[in-house]
Amino acid sequence: EVPAYGLIDLADVTPLDMTKIPKVASGIAELDRAIGGFMMGDVSVWTAKRGSGKSTLLSQVCLEAVEAGERVCVYSGELRAERFQSWFHLQAAGSRNIREYFDTVTERTVPYVPRETADRIREWYRGRIYIYDNAIAEGGEASSILKVFEVAAKRYNCRVFLVDNLMTAQFEEQRDSNYYRAQSAFVGKLVEFANRYNVHVHLVAHPRKTNGELENDDVAGSGDITNRAANVFGMERVPEDKKNMAGFSTGLKILKNRWDGATRKIGLNFDPVSRRFYATSGSPDKHYGWEADYVETHQEEMGGDMPW
Repeated sequence: EVPAYGLIDLADVTPLDMTKIPKVASGIAELDRAIGGFMMGDVSVWTAKRGSGKSTLLSQVCLEAVEAGERVCVYSGELRAERFQSWFHLQAAGSRNIREYFDTVTERTVPYVPRETADRIREWYRGRIYIYDNAIAEGGEASSILKVFEVAAKRYNCRVFLVDNLMTAQFEEQRDSNYYRAQSAFVGKLVEFANRYNVHVHLVAHPRKTNGELENDDVAGSGDITNRAANVFGMERVPEDKKNMAGFSTGLKILKNRWDGATRKIGLNFDPVSRRFYATSGSPDKHYGWEADYVETHQEEMGGDMPW
């Protein structure tokens, strides 16, 4: 008998070993314990009101992926490559390696990474993180993003991808009647891409206007966006007058987790100098691989054992 095309005998499927599924940690212990890390083959949707820090947190997630030895590819519709790099360098450097200057125009103190430190960080991540060139974008930018992502997966073996954000990606159909349909189709293609290349895709999507806490159905656009995602996360800033009572400055809410159904809110604090988010039980003080490499190479000239 010729097997029927498209059907699989379930008994012939190798049982899934959850301990061997490739995944990447977020670096936030409470989140990783809740969802088990970001599994390959999945899409995670992130939503938050403007200014809540979702782009900043996802830059940090990309940094954690690089630290874990993964290669990363980023589409940032709101930030030019040099601006994204500036934020990324602050997070990689940490407060102890950051300097500040006073901007006489804004009358604010601005943190920056000294050139020598930035050069060491760049050499550490060279060949491990790529960013979509916004200069090549045309009317159908969404299809261009997918093509570039495929090149990144096949040629450079990137396994962690970020689309920041869905609203800035230009679709061929911009009319209201077809716009949300085009968004849904794009998300569907991202899911297919994640499955085909066994990678993880992070997608930023803005929420609808809402006065209460964010819920799964508050993501703007078609409901297919969250239906097709394996994970959905929401971020909300705690009002200034309630921070002391809450004990944290930002709430990270797991709105959907397909694998085990975990939903909970995780309290995060934020270090404005290094732009790092960290759990209330943790600290923003973390050393990444570029520091270890530098210390090991220059330990003798730096005076022997280092304090860490």
